[in-house]
Amino acid sequence: MKFYVSLALISLVLFAGCSKPTPEEYVGKANVAINEKNFALAVEEYEKLINDHPKSAQAEEAMFTMAKIQSDELRNFQKAIEAYKRYAEKYPEGKQVPLAMFLTAYIYHNELNDLGNAKTAYEAFLTKFPNHEMVQSATFELQNLGKRPEELLPAIQQNAPQTAEKSKPSSAKKH
Repeated sequence: MKFYVSLALISLVLFAGCSKPTPEEYVGKANVAINEKNFALAVEEYEKLINDHPKSAQAEEAMFTMAKIQSDELRNFQKAIEAYKRYAEKYPEGKQVPLAMFLTAYIYHNELNDLGNAKTAYEAFLTKFPNHEMVQSATFELQNLGKRPEELLPAIQQNAPQTAEKSKPSSAKKH
């Protein structure tokens, strides 16, 4: 009998030692890594969360955050694009899908200068989300593919509303 009790206790200890962290624990580890500017470790923790708990609520957010880290912090644009695309494919109804699609196009255009893929990605975004708040930006980017910033400035200035004039109160006294 002592043998079975000992075996049960050893099994329990081994099982407890081998259990996977919870999604919240992975997020906590990733947040610590981010605060310490260890972005590669944060990505690793998010990957583990996604692999170990793919159906958890945190997995969707982790996948999107991973893409942002790849782009904004690690400046690994190809991996960022892959992560944004993976997010959109895995969570087609996800709340961040429009932004993931827009950012994919934006990275192709503005970071990788891949105008063909940028055009395709902007068009896909506009087709899927014709009423999204980023439509104006996507349309502008699409219309100006390949143009240098100095080429865009006159068009921006010409189309910009005269906000300075509109923001002056009509009762302002002139001195």
